[in-house]
Amino acid sequence: MDDELNMDALIKKYEQMRALGKTMYLDADEFAFLAQYYGELGDYKEAGLIIEEGLKMHPGSSELMLQYAKKLIYLEQYEEAYHYLSRIANEGDLELPLLKIESLLHLERYDEAAKIIDDIASENIPQPDLYTFFTEIGYMYNDMNQYDRAIFFLEESLKIDPFDSDVLSDLAYACEMKGDFEKAIAYNNKLLDNDPYSLEGWINLGKLYSINEEYGKAVDAFDFALTINEKDVSVLKLKALSLYMNDNVGEAIRIFEECLRGSPNDESLYDSLLEGYEVMQQYDEMMKIIDRKEKKFGSKGILLKRAHVYIIQQNYAKAREIFEQIPDSEKNTWGYYILEGDLAFYSEDFVAAETAYMKASMKSPDNENVIDRLANVSVAREKYEQAEEYLEQLLAIDPDYPAAKSKLAIVRFEIGAKEPFDEIITRFSDDELRLLLNLITNNSADFSQYDREKLLAQLHEARENRILFKNIKY
Repeated sequence: MDDELNMDALIKKYEQMRALGKTMYLDADEFAFLAQYYGELGDYKEAGLIIEEGLKMHPGSSELMLQYAKKLIYLEQYEEAYHYLSRIANEGDLELPLLKIESLLHLERYDEAAKIIDDIASENIPQPDLYTFFTEIGYMYNDMNQYDRAIFFLEESLKIDPFDSDVLSDLAYACEMKGDFEKAIAYNNKLLDNDPYSLEGWINLGKLYSINEEYGKAVDAFDFALTINEKDVSVLKLKALSLYMNDNVGEAIRIFEECLRGSPNDESLYDSLLEGYEVMQQYDEMMKIIDRKEKKFGSKGILLKRAHVYIIQQNYAKAREIFEQIPDSEKNTWGYYILEGDLAFYSEDFVAAETAYMKASMKSPDNENVIDRLANVSVAREKYEQAEEYLEQLLAIDPDYPAAKSKLAIVRFEIGAKEPFDEIITRFSDDELRLLLNLITNNSADFSQYDREKLLAQLHEARENRILFKNIKY
């Protein structure tokens, strides 16, 4: 079956016979080839029929039996697959133990799988076979989300062939899933050393840098990707998001606008532009984007967005006017309850605000914006212990949530417990302490030259004067 012309002829002959409804008499390896061919095309039904027909003619064929076991694994019939594999004679090929290991891993019989792995690894098998074995085991553990084991075996295979792009890619993925972004970046860079024109490689590198909060490097990686395909809108969006996170909001907006010209039906681009213009406090531009979105996608959710713009402009009368026009179909939503709560909060109806925010929380339990608002309204109601709980929950979800540490420090001081207050202060960097002091003293002093000891002394003085809350605006 090594002759390509014979393969093509076999496929053509098989399809003709199938069309005529006739049975073909083939060798076992010919059936196995046809099954593999249709399987690779994604026609698993046809592949299954070929395997069954082949086993009728050649019931003792190890090759066809292995193909049948693969079919059982594909159908997720792992117990049946493992027992079936036990009927096949081990002729020294690695495919049989690999299929057994795969079945056992899916059955969560990890010790049995590990014993087979150890037995084969201890055998004196040729290095190319050992490389294949380690690689396949690494892929399996990755698929099972057992990333430590995946990394171990993939790194073993890398010792034999340090240039395999598939292994490097899976190693980068496993490290990313473990949260070891530095190592994931290193493996992705090795992959790009092998293939510097890999679009996917540069995109993945940009994503990894972005996850690792190295936004400048992320932008550079996406720029390399764009030299390979300059019109790739998905890459442009990723670059714009990295620019946005790197505080280059103006350039991010420019790219989002460019993306929108190329993909006017991408609804997410309108929302990204709204966020960007909000950061830039360009409220007229926000209204223009909302108008464009309404024209393209209809009026659903549009009133909520317009009311939000008026709220951040502190035009509460106009926001309430729009709020009262929202149709019933949009009232039982997260956005509606947030808007209802904000309007109640700014009217100092804190009970109604808390009720609305709680309804929003039920729609999205771990939403950071909702938790932050619940903390704020708890402070307004002087329910400081409750505010503390919300802020701790918020910091558990996002340790870098803006101003959350400062709010927690202030709340803990107001509660009056010194040790919890001192504990939160230990989480502050010197720069964060300076920002906190600027906040609580209403920027009445310059703390830029203060060292940490002097910053803490100034903070304790502020505590003694109890000036914290009178200058804080939630």
